[in-house]
Amino acid sequence: MKKELGDSISLDVKETLPPKKKSRLGHSIFNRTKDSQVNNINNNKINNINKSLSSNEKSQNSYASKKGIFLDIHGIINEGTFPEDDQIFCKYDVVYDKNWEVVTGQNSGQSQHACLGEGTNGYFVWNMPFQIRLYSEEPNNWPQLVISCYYPDFLGREILKAYGTCYIPTMSGTHERNLSMFCPISSYGFTKLYEIIYGEKAELINAPKIMAMGDGREILRTKHEGNIKIKFNIHLENLEENGYEVS
Repeated sequence: MKKELGDSISLDVKETLPPKKKSRLGHSIFNRTKDSQVNNINNNKINNINKSLSSNEKSQNSYASKKGIFLDIHGIINEGTFPEDDQIFCKYDVVYDKNWEVVTGQNSGQSQHACLGEGTNGYFVWNMPFQIRLYSEEPNNWPQLVISCYYPDFLGREILKAYGTCYIPTMSGTHERNLSMFCPISSYGFTKLYEIIYGEKAELINAPKIMAMGDGREILRTKHEGNIKIKFNIHLENLEENGYEVS
């Protein structure tokens, strides 16, 4: 009887046990690992942004006590016309000499590729903004903006289209400039043959500096390629304090 009773009890216990659940430990560990990786990426991005902001603040604070001239340049490369092409992008360089220092911003950049299409009226539209703040105690050799335009060939290579340059406006306010873009012409027959075979045009070495400083440009043969419109928003500080007048 005891044995039968024990068997019945053990049988009842086995029958009343709840079904085993599948362990979800692996899924939880995977989700936690994935969430931690996402959090680490976000934290790294936030730390990089904070570092850049703190570096800008330190840079601005280091110039706060100085009494030289500050030049704030905010600009937009609006649009351009190049009759012989259907896709153009441009690079810009703000060129200055050793008397100028960069407080904040970038002195160079590149736009997106602009294509001709319906509604563009023959214009390549970039609307590319740029910004830089400069400081100088002896504002000689006023900064210039140099634009270099390129187009991709059938192999995806960047081929020079044209150069253009202008001085940064010397008065506070809004200004517009229409740059005449030109391309160097090879003067040697072998170079022209090389351009035809390889599809590469002659380019200037260290073009932004040569375009801005003008050294050797008197012997440079060029041809007109198009035009680019640029809008400037300029703010000058401490001009009168340093004995300068703008009329």
